[in-house]
Amino acid sequence: MVSFLLIISFLLHLITLAAIFQLVKKIPASESDTASDEIVQALERSLAEIKEENNRLQALLDHKEPVSEKKIQSKIKKESTSDKQRVPVKNEKPQDDIDRLLGTDSGYKVEASLESRVLQLYAAGKNVEEIAKTLNCGKTEAELIIKLYNQ
Repeated sequence: MVSFLLIISFLLHLITLAAIFQLVKKIPASESDTASDEIVQALERSLAEIKEENNRLQALLDHKEPVSEKKIQSKIKKESTSDKQRVPVKNEKPQDDIDRLLGTDSGYKVEASLESRVLQLYAAGKNVEEIAKTLNCGKTEAELIIKLYNQ
């Protein structure tokens, strides 16, 4: 009896596998083609957008003016006037608190930033090593500042 049930089960499995195989053969290959076509179209659109962005960036880079000495000098002047730090200086006579808070009293002096001092020395014709020694900073730091403002 068990062998009879095993044979029937085996036959049913064979019939089921044959039916599945026939159904798989009937599925049109066009469905998978449409999905791949959609993927290809999406990738082409993305590629076109990237090309447009690259062309726009290249056009901007091509129209960029070269850096002249006048621009460097104007950057140096802007740095020396805009990036000022206030450093308190000892003063014997007492100052008004409001003046001290506003920074209008004579107890403060204006000091230029490191960037502006590096650029001033570079514009004066000093090399990176001399600038680093003069300002007591690293050569790499001075070189990076110069490269940043020369772009």
